[in-house]
Amino acid sequence: MGDCENDGKQKLSRQMIFPYTFTAKIVQFPFKMHLKHHWMFPWFMGAGILCLPVFYKLQQLANSESNVIAWAEKRRLEEKQYKEKWA
Repeated sequence: MGDCENDGKQKLSRQMIFPYTFTAKIVQFPFKMHLKHHWMFPWFMGAGILCLPVFYKLQQLANSESNVIAWAEKRRLEEKQYKEKWA
């Protein structure tokens, strides 16, 4: 057998000495330690989850058909005023 083969007896590890890539930095970030010892980390995660329904509702309201039509009319009037001012 060659040295490259792994029979499942040992775990191969190729951890970087310094994580150069963004993905390597995320993989090596000590999430467990932060969750256990810092109060702000779990609170930020919880606040983000609690805010998701509010952001979703705001997105629905902002992109509703009536709102899109209203803003298109506002932009049309602004463009008309601009053209009248500088024409």
